[in-house]
Amino acid sequence: MHIQNGWNADELARVTQGRWRTAPPSAEWRCDGICAEQGQFRKTQMLLARAGASGLRPHVLERLMARAAGSIAQTGEAQAHWGGPLLEVKDLNEAVAALARDSRRRFRGQVIAVTGSVGKTSTVAMAAHALSGVGPSDCSQTTANSLFGIGWNIASMNRNASFWVQEVAFARMEACSALIQAHVAIVTAIAPAHVARVGDTAEIARQKALVYTGMAPGGIAVINADMPEFPIFESSAQAARLRVVRFGSTKDCDVRLIRIEGSTVGVDVFGEVHNFELGAAGRHMAMNATAVLASTAAMGLPTSSVARQLASFKPLPGRGRRVRTVHANGNIEVWDEAYNANPASMRAALQVLSDAAPKEVPYASRVLVLGDMLELGKDAEAMHLALEADVRAARPDRVLLCGKLTHALSRRLHGDIKGQWFEDVDALLAALDAWMKDGDVVLVKSSHGIGLTQVVTRLLRPVPAAAA
Repeated sequence: MHIQNGWNADELARVTQGRWRTAPPSAEWRCDGICAEQGQFRKTQMLLARAGASGLRPHVLERLMARAAGSIAQTGEAQAHWGGPLLEVKDLNEAVAALARDSRRRFRGQVIAVTGSVGKTSTVAMAAHALSGVGPSDCSQTTANSLFGIGWNIASMNRNASFWVQEVAFARMEACSALIQAHVAIVTAIAPAHVARVGDTAEIARQKALVYTGMAPGGIAVINADMPEFPIFESSAQAARLRVVRFGSTKDCDVRLIRIEGSTVGVDVFGEVHNFELGAAGRHMAMNATAVLASTAAMGLPTSSVARQLASFKPLPGRGRRVRTVHANGNIEVWDEAYNANPASMRAALQVLSDAAPKEVPYASRVLVLGDMLELGKDAEAMHLALEADVRAARPDRVLLCGKLTHALSRRLHGDIKGQWFEDVDALLAALDAWMKDGDVVLVKSSHGIGLTQVVTRLLRPVPAAAA
């Protein structure tokens, strides 16, 4: 049965308890979601005007207004010159939550939530891609995994999809879980991200385990059994009367990663071995695929159909994407891991380079551009120093380090490995081109706040014809 997406004018006002300041032009008017990030804009959406830290900035809203279905603003904050249909609401955040609740209530498909310290966004994208081999799938966009971000994502979901995959962080987890109402919850892994705010990984696990509070008894908890915090999640899932499915690499796992040979991955799924091609490199990506297969198999979906889809999965920008490009100094390949970093994800990225065969990635072509890992608390410098063995195992020819926390690591490495330390990304960008040469493979990784996405942008920018 086809379900209409979005709302007509009367429905939108009723759900949000809003008032049309400028009504839509016709009775046939309809919107199919809301836009809070300009990169996700669709002309059939309502634009969310700025309210506090939420919504679109005025200049963005004005630029998009003529192409949008209309706008939603808090009472007293709308601007007359915006034009187009305008709905005023008492509280923008509550209006978004109300629309999300209404959209979720109408959705008849299966919902999968994904949380953890690492691999969330990649696992969401991978799960949605794999599920498309079984039926229509949709998923949350960007890393909008807070209560507000989850709200505008679910409000904009395709209600006719068979599957919805939603990323969720840990702030206000109980409220997020109640909004998502997941049938399945995947926990990827726990790492010391955010320990500066939370305290330790056990507390991070306890906060993330609240993802189970909004799930109905009989739901499925897919948990990484390799992590030390597994018992915290298991006990919480059992208390919520959920079915626990273990995935990982140990023999007691229900779904177990058993081999990686190039792009071929082997996974034992409830006693049946499946070998398949995976379009993303690295053990961490193979483990994400294992989590996806654990979830879909537990849902009763055909594992072979799901696994076949994984061959065409492509890593996201900032999360393992590989791009060949022409640099001013020659042809290079950029391994883009620049979106975020913590010790676990940093080691995973370095391991991918370590595992690369010399004939595929010659040692003389290996370049590391690494930045600080943030929010690690009082042991931050020690955690950076602990990466020395992983960096050396990757056999880099050059290592460029950026940020105050990598300074001590630089002193350890740069005595016998070519490279340089930079206090900030501006200094690094000024010297970057001189360190590149023809044939290089450049791995870029750091926490988002360091700004190494600018390095990726610089390396991938088109080279003028005269320079090329």
